[in-house]
Parts: sequence; C-alpha cells; structure tokens
Amino acid sequence: MTFAPDNSRLRIKDPGGRLLAERPTAVVTAHGVTVAFGDDGGELLWVADTGSGPRPDGHGGYFPWYAPGHGRVLALRLDGSVARELGLPPLPVYERQRFEPTAVLPLPAFDQIWVADGYGAGLVHRYTTSGDYLGTAPASNDAAFRCPHAMAKFADKVLIADRENNRLVIVDPERFVRTLADGLRRPSCLALHRDAVVVGELSGSVALLDFDGRVMRRFGADETTTVRPSWPNALDRDGLTIAPPPSVEGGFNSPHAVAVDHAGQIHVVEWLIGGRHLRFDPYDALPPALL
Repeated sequence: MTFAPDNSRLRIKDPGGRLLAERPTAVVTAHGVTVAFGDDGGELLWVADTGSGPRPDGHGGYFPWYAPGHGRVLALRLDGSVARELGLPPLPVYERQRFEPTAVLPLPAFDQIWVADGYGAGLVHRYTTSGDYLGTAPASNDAAFRCPHAMAKFADKVLIADRENNRLVIVDPERFVRTLADGLRRPSCLALHRDAVVVGELSGSVALLDFDGRVMRRFGADETTTVRPSWPNALDRDGLTIAPPPSVEGGFNSPHAVAVDHAGQIHVVEWLIGGRHLRFDPYDALPPALL
C-alpha cells in the first residue's frame, strides 16, 4: 500500500512494484500509513494526513504549502472511502499551532491508537480504539521529542523514531522505558525484519539495528548527499529544481518510509519530487532495485 506522488491517490502494488489498483481518497497529504483491521475484520489503512507539502512556485522551484485548518488522522477502506476519523487533540497548543500528524499506530492490545504529531507540536497522542482522547504519551512532556516521525510496535511496547534528536526511544502507555539507540542519522521510518529493526534515515541511509539498539549494518550512507544544493532534490544547469538521478552504486538519497514484504525484501520510499520506490535484500550484495 502506498500513495501516488500527489499524496492523495491510494495505490495498491504487488511486491515487484506492479500497480494493481488506484483509488481516489479524501486525503490531502498522506504521510504515515499503517495497516490494521476494522470491527468487521476488513483491512483498514490508518493514514496521518499532514495537510501540507511543497508546491511548484512557477519559476522552477517550490514553496511550503498548508491546507486550511489542521491535519487529520483517517482510517481508509481499500476502496479509498473514509471509515473513521480521529478528532483534533483537545489541547491549548492547537489554538496557536497546526496539528500535522506524521504517524498513526493502532495498538489493540492496549485498546489504544497512538498518533505522532511530528510536524506540529512534537507530541505523541493517545486515543482509545473508539476514538476518545486519553492525553499525550510518556516522554511528550516538556517538548522531549523533536519531530517524532514514525512509530512501530516493539514487543509489548512502542518504538518511536525521534527524528531531530537522532534517536529511537521505547515507551509504553505508562512510562518512558529507555532510549534504544542514539546518534542516528535523522531516523524517519521503522520496520521490523526478522531479528532486526530497519531504520530509514533521512540523511541518505538505511540502518539495520539489533534489538539492543546496536547498528549491525548501514546501507547507502554518503555524507555529501544532504549538502547537495536543493537536497532532497537537485538543480539542473538552469538552476531549476529536478529529481536527483538514482544512485548507480546503491546509495540512498532521502528515505522517508520503509516496509518489509513476505519474502524479507525491504521497500524504501524516498522523499523527493515524484517520490522513488526502491527494494533490496539486506543480506544480498545486489544494489537496490528501482521499482
């Protein structure tokens, strides 16, 4: 499951990247997408809709754009229709600041749904599965997070990618447990792969960590990537913003979402004009395949 480059059309693909279906949705800017199941047993996609993004400025560049009001948290059916929506967190901070959620994580074992407001107030919110607001998650107090960007279930706890603090933290509904890993490269997305945590790092790399937080392998790290003019994009000879060409050496540019398929292949979506979908096997010497 992914979205088209316009961030509003749902795309269903097979693991080889072949498009199986495309559906229009009410989403403005799809960000974090999590598969779950509704009360009827049917698949749902929980989507964090930031309601923001870059728009062409008409002169070969881009400017930041914001939809009116706040971002949204929606559960979509596979036909693209809206099954549910969570309300705006009832906190004073959102009287002066936009709510721009970056990730949503259903946690049936806790009877909760967690929402990370990475681009807004930097808080992680908790709702009941019926949609009642419960408050912020532990470690959200005193702006402890700086862009909580992604979340994943980690045993009976929650793993949070605290992007601008360059760390992964473990939290449960009652307390901050511990920092799993520190000193990462702007961790932006998470997935579990066998006995490893896959971390997409916005600064141009994908890391495999063991469950104790140690980096076992890192793919595509290039210290020059993020200092390129107009990164995550590039500039042509006329100074116009264009998508950078894929690396011929297997490097990454700007990982922004990761997933693992049934065969153990890691799928990486990169943040750049038009997006980019790559797939690789972390235990294979072959470079990532562009899908």
